[in-house]
This record gives sequence, structure tokens and C-alpha cells, in this order.
Amino acid sequence: MKLDLKNIQTETFWRELCPELSISSQPLAEQSDWGQSRPLDSDTWATCQQTIAEDGYFAYDGWFDQRQIDRMQACFEKLEATGIHPVFAFVYDEFWDLLMQMDPLFSDLLDDYECLPAVWSWFVRPDNQSAFAPHRDQVREVDIEDEEHLDYLTIWVPLTDLNHLSSAICVLPASLDPDYEKCSAEIQVESLQNVRTLQGKRGSLFCWTTQLAHWGTRQSSHGPPRMSVGYYIKRTEAENLEEQPPVDFSSPLALQQRLAIIGQQIKNYSRSATAEELEFAQQLIDCGVE
Repeated sequence: MKLDLKNIQTETFWRELCPELSISSQPLAEQSDWGQSRPLDSDTWATCQQTIAEDGYFAYDGWFDQRQIDRMQACFEKLEATGIHPVFAFVYDEFWDLLMQMDPLFSDLLDDYECLPAVWSWFVRPDNQSAFAPHRDQVREVDIEDEEHLDYLTIWVPLTDLNHLSSAICVLPASLDPDYEKCSAEIQVESLQNVRTLQGKRGSLFCWTTQLAHWGTRQSSHGPPRMSVGYYIKRTEAENLEEQPPVDFSSPLALQQRLAIIGQQIKNYSRSATAEELEFAQQLIDCGVE
């Protein structure tokens, strides 16, 4: 489906596409009835804290309300059926609300923090596709003045179950990575047994530091598509390494602003975008500036 720039700047277009989802004109921080994550289990959370401190990641299985995940998955399927990239799901409130449900966890890990506009969506099909190759989200010197809190985190939420047939996430734990502390672009896997695979139910919460070496496995031809969304947050006092400012949830996030965020992410992350698609992405960015 070829998107019409004029049409997609109207809420009517998106409401008709996914009428069960919301596009609010109110500040997103004031909305609280889209979904409800399950109560925090103190023992599970203690394990998550220890794991990210020692190995640079954690996995919290089945954190999010399944009804909300149902709606988000249905949105992905509708976008896919109409030929629209799944990152456009971020025009809807529910995809931002998912992030706000994580506040108790990330306030604990980062203290005061901000959401960066570096969001993304994946729809990995079972037709010899794979997700991103081994990499670190940031390759830079990490200088953390506050040793009790992290500075940057990547959040990844699967909307479908992860198992041996799906494209799962593999990580090289920090404690087994000789290049983790210096955050080298080089990734040395000294033993394949050091690699861990993050598997879990739809609506689980996976999180890792931006130094962690990780990658997606190749999708089996016998498995269903893998759908997931990702976010990027930083401690408020940490340097902002993104081109765009953090997302302000205390103010209304207009549709044009959401489209501008999406346009920027297409330019930043889409590996297969054509010249025409990149030009369209720039038009989305320009609409948000006007």
C-alpha cells in the first residue's frame, strides 16, 4: 500500500484502520486505562536486578496484560495486511502506554529517566528472514558518574511467543564478554556455550544495557511471524546521543509529532528502505517541524 502523505496526517485514517486503538489529544501521562501490567513480584524483580548488574540484561516473563498485547498484535497484523511498516503502530497511544507501565521498574534502575524517540517495530516472517546481526546498540566509552544507576537501556517486548521456531534474541552475557567494559565494536564469543537465548511468552519484558552484545536468530520456515517492539530510555542526567529530544509524556503528543518520530526511525533503522521510502520518511519529519 502506497501511503498518501495527506491522508495519514488525519486521525480518521488511523482510526478506521485500527478502531480498537486510541489516538488521544490529552497528555499520555494522564491516560491510565489502556492496559495494566501484572503486580511486581519482588523475588522475580530482585533476580532481574542481579542479572542486569552481573550480565547486562534481564528477562521478566509475561509482565504485560494479555488483552493489551492482543490489540497490539492485531494492529501489527492489520498493518502487515495493508502493506504498512509496523513502526507506524506508534501513531497509537497503546504502544506508548506500554512503556509507561514499566515506570516502577526503570525508576528503580535509572532513577529519573526519559524515553528517547528511538522506537522500532519488527515483523520477522518465516521466509528466510532474520533480525539484526550481532551488534551493540552503542559503541562508545561509557562514563557513569552515578554507580548505583545505569545510564541507557534498551527495552524489547515480544507480541508473539518466542520458542525454537521463532526469531529469538541471543545475548553474550557481560560476565562472559571480554569486550563488554570497553564497549568494543568487536564481539568475541570464546565459547558457543556462553551464549544465552531469551525465550518467553508474548508480553514478556526483556531489557539490556546498550553495551550488551546481542542479535536475532533466523526464523524457522515452520514458525509463525515474530512481532515485537523496542524502546530506548536514558537516565535524565545522561548525555542525549539522539538527534531528537526525549518524548514529553506530560504534554500532548500530536499525530504529526508521532509521524515525525516514525519518519526519523525509518531513516535510522530501516535496512531495506528504498530511496523513495527514505524521501517519504523525510517528508514525515518535515511535517512534524511545521
